[in-house]
Amino acid sequence: MTVLTRTHTKTYALMNAWASTLPWEPCGKPWHRHTPMAGQLCAVGDCREPLKAREECYYVLELPTGEDGAEQAVCWRHVRPDEGPIVVPVG
Repeated sequence: MTVLTRTHTKTYALMNAWASTLPWEPCGKPWHRHTPMAGQLCAVGDCREPLKAREECYYVLELPTGEDGAEQAVCWRHVRPDEGPIVVPVG
């Protein structure tokens, strides 16, 4: 008897990060806008993962600046998929 197993994995091309940062958390002031914001979607078009507070995100060489001139941030999946996210502890 032969058993076949299939695993579906979503993989992304590894990108070259030139900087990392933590997404800003909303402060409740609508005029006080920062980038990147926690909850904002990753800049890689087919990723659709939100950037998480206290979880490093990255600016990469492969993406141009956005329409507003700001750098676009990507989640850890595109820079360090094998190691996982770098999470900064609270306190």
